[in-house]
Amino acid sequence: MIRIFIVAAFALNVLVSCVSNQPYRPASKPEEIEFARDRLDLYPDDVRKDLAAHAGMAVVWAGIIRDTNARERDTGDGIMADTIFEHHYFDWVQDKKGCCVKLSVSPRGEGLFRTTWRLDKTSRTADTESAEKYAAPGKLAIVYGVPEKVDANGTVVLKYRYLRVLDAKHFRTNEFDYGRMGESFRVIQSKTNSPPPAGQ
Repeated sequence: MIRIFIVAAFALNVLVSCVSNQPYRPASKPEEIEFARDRLDLYPDDVRKDLAAHAGMAVVWAGIIRDTNARERDTGDGIMADTIFEHHYFDWVQDKKGCCVKLSVSPRGEGLFRTTWRLDKTSRTADTESAEKYAAPGKLAIVYGVPEKVDANGTVVLKYRYLRVLDAKHFRTNEFDYGRMGESFRVIQSKTNSPPPAGQ
């Protein structure tokens, strides 16, 4: 939690924060539980460098969805989805104006990660197509999980714990450019969101 308040204070010092900025707030009770116990200071490159040293450590990463492949579960109700994300740095501060939450995510990050996760059907007509639309490329996800392995291409695989998906109206990548805590931070002058990941 100290990390969150340091970031908020820093944003005020560079005169880019507005009065509605506040620490990130999970959207549900399950997310609140995960957020309280998962690591904010462990990144994909840390896992790539030494997977064994981070075994069993729960992390939370922000990632823009690059691809989702959904399938019906073999047993029980619901849908399973395999999703690939492009990691982006996130300072865990949110801007709330009116009813909309906006997250200022850095255009930079530490490469790809993926997870397999479960979606509950919200109606009888829910199917794999609607699941893939819900988790469509270009949306942002807050992903909670435990690093399991690193693929040959460097993609980090997380064992799923929780996942929150946000539409484009709830985040931007064109306001602040920053990396890990303590690294360079600058204001971006662009009027439009950074382009989606390559291949979109």
